[in-house]
Amino acid sequence: MKKKNIILPLYYTFVSLLFTLESIIYINDAGDQIDFARMAQKFGFFEFAIHRYQTWSSRLLIESVTMFMSSHYLIFDITMLVSLAVFFYCFNGIFLNKQKYWLLQFVTPILFLIAFPSIFFTGAGLIATVTNYLFPMIAFIIAWYCLLQKKQSYTIIALPFLLFACMQEQFTVYSFILFLYFCISAYIKDRKVDMTYLLATAISFLGILSGLLAPGSDNRVAIESEMWYPGFEKLSLLIKILKGYLETNRVLLVTSELSIVFIFLGILVIATIVKKQYFSAFLSGAVIYTVVAHKLALGSLLTAVQRVIDDQNKRGDVTYFSIKENLYPLIVYTLILCVLAAVVFFIFRNRAEGLSAVIVLIAGYASRMAVSLSPTIYASGIRTYTPLILSLLIVVVMIAKELDSDFQKRAFVGNDTRNIEKS
Repeated sequence: MKKKNIILPLYYTFVSLLFTLESIIYINDAGDQIDFARMAQKFGFFEFAIHRYQTWSSRLLIESVTMFMSSHYLIFDITMLVSLAVFFYCFNGIFLNKQKYWLLQFVTPILFLIAFPSIFFTGAGLIATVTNYLFPMIAFIIAWYCLLQKKQSYTIIALPFLLFACMQEQFTVYSFILFLYFCISAYIKDRKVDMTYLLATAISFLGILSGLLAPGSDNRVAIESEMWYPGFEKLSLLIKILKGYLETNRVLLVTSELSIVFIFLGILVIATIVKKQYFSAFLSGAVIYTVVAHKLALGSLLTAVQRVIDDQNKRGDVTYFSIKENLYPLIVYTLILCVLAAVVFFIFRNRAEGLSAVIVLIAGYASRMAVSLSPTIYASGIRTYTPLILSLLIVVVMIAKELDSDFQKRAFVGNDTRNIEKS
């Protein structure tokens, strides 16, 4: 038993070290860390957070951490190594906390490496992207794990991590949706308010307000609109959301740039076949065929979607939008998303667990959709899919856990049957 207790931490550390060494290869590539390193000569740690809040971003301490890490590469490397190992521990502590899932706990770090290759975090330079996306994600998972312990000491530990995560606009949306759901479901189940979840929901809501009301936000939107998306401020809220919806699904389904999507679709097919949900297996199989066929340049439902995208790209006008032209892509995307949500829900024997899985997906998707309100929606690249990838990773693990439980039950029933026959 003692050997088992030490094997996992060593394994987490090894995978974290592997990821860190992979990341270091990109650390000197051009990125925002150069500008942040210059700012470190002018500002103090907390002074910079206030300055950026007033003139640029609501991310406060995330901005200060980015500045600090841009001048201290070794501390950045060590922080990444340690924090990622802790992330693996907390992630498995949330979703695979029973001894019977011990072997599955070795799978999640590998899934992380597949879902988040180091090059994923190089869009704005390694240090800036990691501190603005990976570190908030890690902080959120640590906070979630601590809150689940339902102890005052752990709640106190969770607070700084949750506050840090909620300084990132996408993760504060993610946190708000999840903890509000947990708060409501706990009340329905126990007929009393879970103060831990209520506190987490309140912090998340304050994070959303901070992002909306930060003095520097208008200045940032104006500058980035001129640089990345001329005419963005003239678009209506509805058009921004629809264009964000189209772009999000283009990356997920048409260009298929995220490896976790294929793992997610694959495990849906496997799980539905194992559970003898053959209609669901057909539907999920149809989705994965549609995505893969398009990737291989074969005809599929997405072929016409690609034609619409190509025609609009030829216009060279990022503000152009036509409901008539985009009606087919909107319907196809919505149909696929609804099918996937229904398949995920019905995979779980426990419907509450199925609903939780769907809510996790909704939280990740909504967090990505939040970028629709930013003029950097196209310039930011795939790093803004971090919360959605996390959601897909979580649901993949939840389904794997469901399958593992089924296999163990079948093995138990089989053993009992053999024992009865012998007696």
